[in-house]
Amino acid sequence: MKTKHVFALTPLLLLAISGIAQAQKPAAVAEVQVAPAAITIHVGATQRLVAVAYDADGNVITTAHYRWISTNLNVVTVDSAGIVTAVGDGSAVVRAVALGSGQPPKHGVAVITVRRRAP
Repeated sequence: MKTKHVFALTPLLLLAISGIAQAQKPAAVAEVQVAPAAITIHVGATQRLVAVAYDADGNVITTAHYRWISTNLNVVTVDSAGIVTAVGDGSAVVRAVALGSGQPPKHGVAVITVRRRAP
């Protein structure tokens, strides 16, 4: 008699487990925005950038992680927390690439202009 109950519950248990697995699937990133989107700073200064990922419905994805990339390391460097350091005159684009966002990866950008302080 007990085996009948076990077999009757098995489909429900499998359905519940599959629902849990689907609920834990990370949301697909549709867009990444970086703030501030454009700044001008002086050589030696630092500035923190903040990235925010959104899904296709415009909801913020709070679990998103980013890889930060500078297009010109002679102008600015950027660390894993999004803090840029101005190292030379010029302009660079800093990208925040959402990790695990699917193909192609989604990214947002900030344009950084660096100037030397007047003597």
